[in-house]
Amino acid sequence: MAELAVVAAATVCVIGWFWLVAKYRNSFDAVIAGIDPEAYQMTELFFVGFGIMDLLHVNVTSKKARKRIHEISEVTGKKYAQFHYYVMKGAEFTYGYLAFTILLLLSAAAAEAALALLGVVLSVLAVLYLEQDMENRLSDRRDALLSEFPQALSKLTLLVNSGMVMRDAWEKVSHTGTGVLYQEMQITTQEFKNGTTELEVYRNFAERCGLKEVRRFASTMIQNLQKGNAEIAYFLREMADELWEEKKHLAKRKGEAINSRLMLPIGLIFLGILIMIMAPAFTGMGF
Repeated sequence: MAELAVVAAATVCVIGWFWLVAKYRNSFDAVIAGIDPEAYQMTELFFVGFGIMDLLHVNVTSKKARKRIHEISEVTGKKYAQFHYYVMKGAEFTYGYLAFTILLLLSAAAAEAALALLGVVLSVLAVLYLEQDMENRLSDRRDALLSEFPQALSKLTLLVNSGMVMRDAWEKVSHTGTGVLYQEMQITTQEFKNGTTELEVYRNFAERCGLKEVRRFASTMIQNLQKGNAEIAYFLREMADELWEEKKHLAKRKGEAINSRLMLPIGLIFLGILIMIMAPAFTGMGF
């Protein structure tokens, strides 16, 4: 009975795949052409995922979607964040459906219903992998920003204390590094040159970076601008000291995370060595 159900499900999935090919084959060519081939595999099949999204009326402007798009914007930029979110969801539907269909076919061919369950697992893992990959990219970017921010802030403090105007100090510091933070500072410098107000510039900087430390910096900078920059040097020095301490804690947390990841392979190696040592002894005892 289970085998018949698997065969029926496999048939439905295959028919559904060919129906999606017939209906959506050329409907998303413009979107697929804009996808980075190094970021995703088998992009030529993504019309399947986009087609499923169209049939299910997946809302890419819902509250949950907007929150995710905002997070993605930190990695890809605000202008293309919604596009990248749409592509990621299309990839999830494509990979998930493809993995499920292939495993169903194998299950039907081998008359082994358990393979169908494996198809469900692989489909879920495909979705989780793409979501986790974006989380990792976001986390790495935030860690890089947090790691670079104390040094950049210290440089700003020195220049402002020496009498340099904040805008000029910002531009000078932005060209002293090549990391993520310095790239964002260079964008801010360009906004200054384009005539954007300082209040808007600092808000944009905080939004692009997405760190609470940067938001606090931007908020305090705006307050100081409104008060006349009287306490800006003191604020920069105080925040730089706090961020250096935070950087130390970040390095410590990273070290602890690495140690915890090493526990599993070390444990497996120890277990393997233990088996190699104990196996001859048990063999000699006649077990």
